[in-house]
Amino acid sequence: MHSQRARGVLVIISVLVYAGWARGEGRPCDVSVPDVNNLTLNCSRRDITEIPDWPERLTTAVDKDHVLVTFFNNSITNVTRLPSLPGSRIAISFKNNRIRDVQEDAFRNIQRLVYLDLSNNCISGDVLRSEIFQGPYSDGVYGSLALETLNLGFNEIHSLDRYLFQYTPNLTRLYLNNNPIEILDHVTVLALSSATNLEVLDLSKTAIDSIPLDAFRGLVNLRQLDLSGNGFVTVPESLSLVGSTLQYLTFNNNPIIELNDDSFVGLSNVLELEVGENDYLEEVKRSTFTPLKSLRVLHLCHNKNLKYISHNAFRSIKEKLTLKEVYLDNNNLSELPTDLLVWSQLDILGMSGNSWLCNCDLADIVVKQGAGTKFKTDEIPHCAAPMRLSGAYITNITIPFCPVFDTSFTYKRGFTLSDLKPKHVLWSILGVATVVGVGMICGLLVNAAKAFYRRKLRAEPIRYFNINEDSEFA
Repeated sequence: MHSQRARGVLVIISVLVYAGWARGEGRPCDVSVPDVNNLTLNCSRRDITEIPDWPERLTTAVDKDHVLVTFFNNSITNVTRLPSLPGSRIAISFKNNRIRDVQEDAFRNIQRLVYLDLSNNCISGDVLRSEIFQGPYSDGVYGSLALETLNLGFNEIHSLDRYLFQYTPNLTRLYLNNNPIEILDHVTVLALSSATNLEVLDLSKTAIDSIPLDAFRGLVNLRQLDLSGNGFVTVPESLSLVGSTLQYLTFNNNPIIELNDDSFVGLSNVLELEVGENDYLEEVKRSTFTPLKSLRVLHLCHNKNLKYISHNAFRSIKEKLTLKEVYLDNNNLSELPTDLLVWSQLDILGMSGNSWLCNCDLADIVVKQGAGTKFKTDEIPHCAAPMRLSGAYITNITIPFCPVFDTSFTYKRGFTLSDLKPKHVLWSILGVATVVGVGMICGLLVNAAKAFYRRKLRAEPIRYFNINEDSEFA
């Protein structure tokens, strides 16, 4: 009897526990305090379907410098208004849930929210409204949030509300990657332009193939831009509008065929450029990198059809370059111009994964100009041709017939009379005498031919007379 009652109690407890889990109450969030300045509320992987109340330990905690709240990998579908949190800088992550809606004023009580991650959800552009980010209401006006970073990647966004960032004046980092945007329409452009403090913008894998000329007009502080994984066949001309501030540009995996002197016009302050995984890229033409006067790091890697780089790709700025790292790994290159760069000025050079023809030009770059000392220890390239050098490190190239290794081939000063030797004088006299003799013989032959012509071959002149005066015909 007692055992039956005990089993009944256990069943009831199990049902209650299961029901609590379904409401996010059965597996409480963990509160941890790593140090006096940080506090973490971990609600990740709790099978939560709705946002629970904060634990008492959190609500009674003393203000910390940094507070992190994470709801990673749950089944939340709606972000409701969150209770207030103690902290000077608060970060909240809803990454990898099933969120389809965000309530207005959802973050009103967390004015010091600086980081918000809503990535990997089901949020559409219609859900994103400026009211979501309204701060406290006072004297008929909504305040702003301290939000600095907003991650909206991997959602279902096609367009942005033009007033979306009205209450986030401090927004500096915006991630829109992996959304089906396709076209930066007028309202989206207005929304982006209104985020005037934006420093980092990620538009990778958004299916766009063009950027309106005025899209970045208001982004006077933009430093980093990612346009990877889109449909660009040329580098957008509109980038020149942010050329005075842009420092990091990523342009991977686009169907671009060539880079030329128009590609990076106006981008004089770019420090790091990444152009990789562009399967259609075949050549880098004359003056391509000339506008990039501040470039320090160049990633030109994993372009499987790239087989030609013009020796004038850095035309007019080669000697003044601040370039320190160049990565040319995993392309389809077999040769490089010896005068492409001042190779000795580099700190790091990557060339592995190409089919290098180990000829005199490559030997000049690697040995004489010192490029071989710039490779990382475990990334030294190999020769692919000729056959006898296939598989050898290009740093081991020794080609005796290359004049670059013969120090006797040095620059000669101008010609002087002291450079003449007796044999040189003798050969010169013989040469002049031969020319004069041949000339005299030719002259004699011409005169003889003329005399013969006059004696033997020249016709008698025709004589004319007056038939009326001749007596024979009188």
